[in-house]
Formats: sequence, C-alpha cells, structure tokens
Amino acid sequence: MKPPRQQSDRPTTQFVHEHVQRLFANLPGAQAGEEEPIHQIRVASRRLRVGLPVAAQKPAGRRVRRSLKRLRALTRLAGQGRDLDVGAALFDEEAPRAEVAQLVVRLMRDRLAAERARAHRKLARTLAEFDATRLREDLDILMARGGVDSGEAALRLGSARRKHARAALEELRALGRHFAPMALHAIRRRCRWLRYAAELDRALFGGRATAVKRFKDLQDILGKLHDAFVLAEWIAREATSWEALGERRRAAAARSVGARLRDRAQALHRRFLRVQTADWLEGALRRNAALFGQAASL
Repeated sequence: MKPPRQQSDRPTTQFVHEHVQRLFANLPGAQAGEEEPIHQIRVASRRLRVGLPVAAQKPAGRRVRRSLKRLRALTRLAGQGRDLDVGAALFDEEAPRAEVAQLVVRLMRDRLAAERARAHRKLARTLAEFDATRLREDLDILMARGGVDSGEAALRLGSARRKHARAALEELRALGRHFAPMALHAIRRRCRWLRYAAELDRALFGGRATAVKRFKDLQDILGKLHDAFVLAEWIAREATSWEALGERRRAAAARSVGARLRDRAQALHRRFLRVQTADWLEGALRRNAALFGQAASL
C-alpha cells in the first residue's frame, strides 16, 4: 500500500483524516475476527459516509462516489453477525427469568452460540478478502486535495440534515402509534445518521451537544427494541422446528422466552412514543429555518 499523501489542514479534511486513521488502524484486528475492532470499523465507516460528502471538493465526483460505495460495503460486512452478538447477551438476560426447563434454555443457548460462531467465521473470511487498497488510495487523494471552506461545508451539512430529518418526519407520521418493528428500524437508521451529522456539526461548527444526545437516546431505544424483536423472531423459528419434530413442550417453553422479549419490545415502543420525536424534529426544523435560513443545520 502506498504511503498516505500529505493532507490539507482544513477542519473538514482533518475530521475525515481522523476517521480514516481509525478505520485502517482497526482493520487488521477486524480481519482477525476481533469484536471491538469490528465495531470500530463499522462506526468509522458510517462517520466517513456522513463526513466525506461534506468535506470533499467534488462531493459528486467519481472518486467520492467510489469511496462511498466501498464504505457502504465495508459497513455491511462489519455488521454481519451483530444481531447474534447482541442476541446472545439479551438471551442470557431474559431466559433465566422465564419459567422454562433448564434443558430448553441450554439447548437454545447452544444453538445461538453455534450460529454466532458460524457468523464470526464468515465475517472474518469476508473481511480478510476485502480489498482496502483502492479505498485507502482514494481517501488519501481526496484528503490531499483539501476540503472545502467552512461556509460551503455548513451549507452541505445543513441541506443533508434537513433532507434526513424531513424523511424521518414523514416516516414517523405514516407510522403513527403502530408497532411495526421493521419500519421503526428504518427510523432508527435515520436517527443514527442524524446523530453522526450532529457530531460533525459540533466538531466543525460548535453545534449543540443536546442534539447529539437526543439522537443517541432515540437510536438506543430503537436499537434495543430491534434487538428484542429480532431475538424473539429467532426463538419463534426454533420453536417451530421443535414443533415439527413433535417436541411440543420444548416449543412451548421456547415461546415463553419469546413472549418476554416481545413484551420488552412493546415496552420500548411505548417509551419511544412518549419521547414525541416527531414534534421535536418539526420544532427543530422550524427554529433553524427561522434563525439561520437555508444555511441552517438541524
């Protein structure tokens, strides 16, 4: 791999450089299957996907588009098996409380561990095969060209944030008070993007820490809801397979654990509704439009 080119000293480029360094410092550990480096490259990739179009001189240029495509691919790879990792910890929280035979708990825990092990092996293989050479070269060249000035970066960031906030508002209004885990997961992805954008705003322009915290809290609530729902669905499939084998008592015991997880997801949904996210987003958009006009960030 070629040595990095000299980078620009503009704040926008420094932000990108920081997360490029974080990404490639953790890549070897991720390719070896280490859990924390895998998490770090997932986070760094997402932050670069927010920051690069804001900082690059030509955000729609071929090199930026190619880098974003490779970063999306890397994020997807690093996300493989994440639900199973979280699910294993969540299962250990819920299963001992349920009135089920310890044999069933042990069987489900063993099956979950086996699926996690398979997912980790697949993840390590696919990450090891990921060719990061072109991605690093493109990012180094983009940084060497220098970032845009702060005024242009603020306009770009504000425009992107308004787009995502309005899309989130539309999705929230369409959903209403309905419990629809997959639709809520899509809103969670919007909140995650808006959180990273708020972090970028704070790093470059002194944006409000309250916006970062608000989006992080929303992301956490919806993330826990998603995790409980995904694990409940996995347990439902296990219960169905036991029923097909005539193991009705085991299936019933498994479903009792799944029911606890669904109750947990429903409780988190009620908590999310109490936050009144749509009202907060709508008010933030109005305030910023009135104070700062089209250059405003959320």
